[in-house]
Amino acid sequence: MQFILSIVGFIFVMGLAVLFHEIGHFVTARKFGVRCHEFAIGMGPILWKKRKGETLYTIRAVPIGGFVMMGMDESERDIVKEGAEIGLTLDHDGNVVKIHIQPEEGQIATKLISNTLDVANDLQIAVETTGERNVYPVSNEAWYVDSKADREQQIVPSDRRLEAKPKLQRLIIMAAGAVMNFVLAYVLVLIVGAFLGETVGLTNELAVVNQGAPAYEAGLRAGDAILEIDGVAIIDGSLIIDGIQAVGNNEMVVVFQRDDARHETVVIPIEQQLGTYVIGIQIEPIVERSFAGVFRSANTQWRNGAMMIFDTLRMLGTGEVGVDQMAGFVGIAQMTGQVLSLGILPLLVFASLININLGIFNLLPLPALDGGHITFIIIEAIIGKPVSPKIQYRISMVGMILLLGLMVFVTFNDILRIFR
Repeated sequence: MQFILSIVGFIFVMGLAVLFHEIGHFVTARKFGVRCHEFAIGMGPILWKKRKGETLYTIRAVPIGGFVMMGMDESERDIVKEGAEIGLTLDHDGNVVKIHIQPEEGQIATKLISNTLDVANDLQIAVETTGERNVYPVSNEAWYVDSKADREQQIVPSDRRLEAKPKLQRLIIMAAGAVMNFVLAYVLVLIVGAFLGETVGLTNELAVVNQGAPAYEAGLRAGDAILEIDGVAIIDGSLIIDGIQAVGNNEMVVVFQRDDARHETVVIPIEQQLGTYVIGIQIEPIVERSFAGVFRSANTQWRNGAMMIFDTLRMLGTGEVGVDQMAGFVGIAQMTGQVLSLGILPLLVFASLININLGIFNLLPLPALDGGHITFIIIEAIIGKPVSPKIQYRISMVGMILLLGLMVFVTFNDILRIFR
């Protein structure tokens, strides 16, 4: 059951985050006139597809990631190589409306003289038929058709490519994915705040004690009121959290009240990722309900989530925590299952945290990420010319290899943690 919860929760949380991230890129790209070939959720083989207008919408088999395939110089290069045998379909005005990778009966079978990048730039195609050279005008809505691969891709005139757009528009397109993740994160905690109200403090009473956790094994149960930790009087729940972090993974003596009787037990916290300690409890909050409080609660939740991520990055940078303590997709799926077992609202809070994490991570100035592309745009603005496409490609490929290597490493560690 826990495994099923983990899978279902992971697909929901990651699918929602990726969907909104790609919507950000897609909507802004379309707004600024960039042609978008495909809007994909997931990676790998296509499970479902539907074409609407010039864009193919797909859901792919692996529920990790997604992409918007935009019209770019690189996507127009070498679709059909010079000298290849192709087929042409003309409209009534003699304009080429389809360029077939494999010539079929009823089409003009010919040999391509100009390369595909020139075709898209000049909107004309030079071909050779039975030794005679001909030039046909090409519609700016023409399609490349690959019947063997069951794939069509619309030609992208130079003015509809990403590279042709002003620097500010390109920067907005690249940043829009992360911005949408931030917006979604806020909306999620806003929904939670509307249901739960604004937490203005913590009582000393336990709302939840997770079965099998250190607190549960020590005899603590939901409804118990914590009176002392290692001799320190507990007057509110924040002191419980401070007391747990102060002892680390050493023993702590807990005095609690149940049914008007005092009891004493010993609890040993366990270390969670990134150097925090837990005993498997949730503390009963002090809640107030108001319209303004819903927004204050959302602001607090969103800010705390962002600060936690920045603290993590800082600790990674200073070496306080190692890369081996990071969670990959397996770890996130496991945590999602645990959170989902607590209910829908905790899952929405967790999904908000994932969205903030994804947004900040994607804005880091690292090759292959949105932040890397933004960095190239900023460099272009400073030096007055674009960074060489070859240099961008090589740097992005190195970044992609390193990123994939990191994903494999943290996933391997996730699996090891499961079997410890």
